[in-house]
Amino acid sequence: MNFTTILFTLLVVFMSIFYKFYNNIGKPVIKEAVNQVKSITMPDYEHFTFKKSEKTLPLFFLSHGGPTFADKHDKMGSDIGAWNTTKNIGDYIKDVIKPDFLIVVSAHWQTDKPDEINVSIPGEGEAWYQQNCASKKIRPDENALVYDFYGFPKKFYESQFHTVANKVIADDIVKTLKDSDWFQAKTQERGIDHGAFVPLKVALGNVDVLDSGKLDVDFPLIQVSLAGTSDIEIHWRLGEALAKYRDLNGAIIFSGMSVHNLRDLGRALAQNNEPLKYTQPFNELLTKLLTNPDRNEVLEGLKQLPRNPEYSKLYNAAHPTNEHLLPAIVAAGAARNDECKLLYTSSSGSLGWNLYSWGSTEGLKMDK
Repeated sequence: MNFTTILFTLLVVFMSIFYKFYNNIGKPVIKEAVNQVKSITMPDYEHFTFKKSEKTLPLFFLSHGGPTFADKHDKMGSDIGAWNTTKNIGDYIKDVIKPDFLIVVSAHWQTDKPDEINVSIPGEGEAWYQQNCASKKIRPDENALVYDFYGFPKKFYESQFHTVANKVIADDIVKTLKDSDWFQAKTQERGIDHGAFVPLKVALGNVDVLDSGKLDVDFPLIQVSLAGTSDIEIHWRLGEALAKYRDLNGAIIFSGMSVHNLRDLGRALAQNNEPLKYTQPFNELLTKLLTNPDRNEVLEGLKQLPRNPEYSKLYNAAHPTNEHLLPAIVAAGAARNDECKLLYTSSSGSLGWNLYSWGSTEGLKMDK
């Protein structure tokens, strides 16, 4: 089959889906499409009722590696202990917390403005993110996948993770952020990137199956961006704004890396991926700062990372750009006065694999 035939076939498939799910003016016929899909019962895209939870839900920060994190034995982009801990967190969320919705903040989505936050919704705008990928939505209110990585084996571009969005939740997050007086905010038609769907498939899905053909979780998932700045306090304030959803039976996951220096990856591989001299020390420093019982000192300590000569050299080596650290800052901001616990730590090459929780996690299984 030549390229032209393949392209034509894909076009035919796309057009058939388009005309099935869209009416004459191009708007999604959400209800009709949802009724045609036999899958998990889910709130209608345009309806949702927030309910106060019996207790404040915990927070989790995950170190997500790369697209190959899905393969727990991959020696470069995964870590067995981080994989197992992520899976345990997912089981805990599904079996113990049983949230009504999930918010995810990933290192791989920042806006262009220092005070702007975007909140994901499905829509035609996703097409830009889906070029040369195979995101296979099974319903129009589904979050498409953003394959924002290059040069990996084909199976990582074929992997699917089916979740739905919810307009009511997304709009409420936008309003909450605006009301904080720290942010401009708006919804954006966008899929969820690999910093979200890869660790979430490990946690909540089945990585042994490329495509389940059905919804992989039974609650809506909304991705929230980072602000377009490296400023630590701004992202702390983002966490403070999102904290209210912990009381509304909303789980929140923050996905980044405790150490992330791809510039040194080649040097690390040449040294058999042994931890570089800054990897473990920064892991330890980050844990020291986050687990400080005084919330004000946590914020002040984090703000000192780029300023304090005692910290800055280590910080700049561990995070030449700090987008992979920022989700941990957002998590700390959302923690209120809850204690931070280190769930797992490991260092390999120029990557750090710390995982943290905040709040009560009674019943969370921990591997020895």
